[in-house]
Amino acid sequence: MSTHQFAKLTPDFILSAIENLGFWCDARIYPLNSYENRVYQVGIEDKPTLIAKFYRPHRWTKAQILEEHTMLLNLKKANLSVIAPIAIEGNTLFSYDGFDFCLYDKQLGQAPEADNMDHLFSTGELLGQMHNLMQKTRYQTRPTMHPIDDFEHAFESVLASVHMPKSVKSIFPTLHQKLHSLITNNINHYWPTTLYPIHADCHRSNLLINQEQLYILDFDDSKTGPAVQDLWLHLSGAIEQQRQQLSELIEGYESYNPFDSQELKLIDSLKACRLIQYAAWLDNRWSDPAFPLAFPWFKAEDYWLNLANDLQTIIKDWGKLA
Repeated sequence: MSTHQFAKLTPDFILSAIENLGFWCDARIYPLNSYENRVYQVGIEDKPTLIAKFYRPHRWTKAQILEEHTMLLNLKKANLSVIAPIAIEGNTLFSYDGFDFCLYDKQLGQAPEADNMDHLFSTGELLGQMHNLMQKTRYQTRPTMHPIDDFEHAFESVLASVHMPKSVKSIFPTLHQKLHSLITNNINHYWPTTLYPIHADCHRSNLLINQEQLYILDFDDSKTGPAVQDLWLHLSGAIEQQRQQLSELIEGYESYNPFDSQELKLIDSLKACRLIQYAAWLDNRWSDPAFPLAFPWFKAEDYWLNLANDLQTIIKDWGKLA
């Protein structure tokens, strides 16, 4: 039997936590794809289905979670199509037997298409509206992006990983050295003097489109950073394709909020940081039983060779996008 902290989240535990808030569950529980936290679709008697999110213990403080919730409620109040937590008697964060959790209404939809220019324009519009509102306040408790430090911390974890095959270990110190120099110079030259709250993990899977209405969800990683972080995650394909995608995103964005084109120079650094942080995240969470099951390829040589190739491509293409 697993002794991991999430092992406590049995169906009976989940039902009890939700019914403790006054709901009557119909025992239909379906786990959704979430690994940092645990998220479940839960059927409710005579009411619409709910989504229950149980936070990973000790990752965020209550103040940090509530600051995210407050931001979401403010965005929803301003008629932005975000998925905000449900408030019950004025509260959005609940505790049950050692776990903090919250509830959301279920929203149907699918991720926008990667190279659909209309979807990209709409994404830019939504992000422009969202940033325009988020920039009117400042986070007091949530983290701030520091790409040089974030890159170094993640790469240190990767280089020390026991999960990296010995056959590829010699490749990464050179990549680290090259990228450290490029990122340091880039961030020191182009990093904005003023940063604002952003989503920070705004990839396509955190967007839903339903009958032409676009929704944004999962602000769990929301922090203070540059606006471009929420745009570049929607880029894919060759450099020329990415330029076309950026053009649509920015055109939509600037319908509601000005965009500093100098931030485009940061994309290479942010791409490299995210790749390394993802590898470090998998490494650091490997003791969670869900991770070996969901990411069995992480310890395989192919994954690490592909990671090295992706980093080499970033170095080769550095500065070509903007």
